[in-house]
Amino acid sequence: LADLEPVPPVPTTSAGESASASWIPDVEIVRRMYQRGIDGNGNVFPPPLDNELCEPMGPRGQNNVDINRDMIDAVKIRISSEEAEEQEEEGGGAAATVQRRPKTTRPRILCMVYTMADAHPHRIRAIRETWAGKCDGFLAFSTANDPRIPAISLDHEGVEAYGNMWQKVRSIWKFVGEHYVDDSDNDEQTTTNGQQHQQQQRQYFDYFFLGGDDLFVVPENLRSYLSTLGSPDDDHFVGRRFKGYGTDNYFNSGGAGYALSRGLVKKYYAVLEHPDCSPHQKTSMEDVNTAACLRKVLGVGLTDTRDERGRERFHPFAPGTHYTYKPGADRNMAWYEDYNKEWGILPGTDCCAPDSVSFHYIKKATMVRHIYKLLYDSEDCQS
Repeated sequence: LADLEPVPPVPTTSAGESASASWIPDVEIVRRMYQRGIDGNGNVFPPPLDNELCEPMGPRGQNNVDINRDMIDAVKIRISSEEAEEQEEEGGGAAATVQRRPKTTRPRILCMVYTMADAHPHRIRAIRETWAGKCDGFLAFSTANDPRIPAISLDHEGVEAYGNMWQKVRSIWKFVGEHYVDDSDNDEQTTTNGQQHQQQQRQYFDYFFLGGDDLFVVPENLRSYLSTLGSPDDDHFVGRRFKGYGTDNYFNSGGAGYALSRGLVKKYYAVLEHPDCSPHQKTSMEDVNTAACLRKVLGVGLTDTRDERGRERFHPFAPGTHYTYKPGADRNMAWYEDYNKEWGILPGTDCCAPDSVSFHYIKKATMVRHIYKLLYDSEDCQS
């Protein structure tokens, strides 16, 4: 990552120690570069993708049958035409000017991923250089601070491990609730030498979308869908519905990513320590616990996010996996069929909505760029 553009470092104290505990990342860095079309070093941003990324790529990166591309072509996955990416008047931008939607109907989205520092050079970089700039803000919650990405490491109860994901996610929502929800204040920030002060308007958002670092998101489709829900001051909790084992165990799949409105985040932040929100439990099931807390304490349930034909928008697997899925063919997938028993799993081209929002298990950086190339530079990939 040595070639990334310079940004102000994480502040230090007078003793030279890191002041990361009070550091609030600038989560609009990637968005500003995307809008301007250049990074801080004057290079084109996002970096152009080579046409070799149009070549068939199997699920594990090998050159063979490309079921992800087959799905994108068959379902005709599209980028929402209703979504208008704002272009900065100053500096123009690399993309063509588009008709803007009224600002009152265009929700601002903070896209967030949880990750580890060893993923920064490849998986996180690929996200940063593809879909992240289409979100209004982007932040990686990691095990190391890096203001260039930006990425932040937060303290949380227990160890940093998959089996303790719930505590990591609790720390994420606490941080978000403290710093990115309320738009009524101005924050006074201290420069790195601790002597000068400046007023910086708080970066605020209407919706907060969270998932892992193996998620591929189409932010235009996410924004277009969220704009249909009503006011972000109301309670909105959206993603891919699952009905787990046990009584009333409904939750949104963490793998597919889920979004909370700012109104709901304010309430969630206030009740995170409630006993019914399992504040000290150590578990990987952050998605189950998030839904249980919202349901038990705040009375907030799930939203049916399918389109008018019953096709899903948020996906817990890669595009090709959904497209080729055959119920009953794999015993190891029995849980998936059980979790969807109430509403069913549609096969083939009905697996996924054309305005799909997210896909999971996109683990390789090359695959992130490959899918981005297929979706956004499709003319280059016409055979």
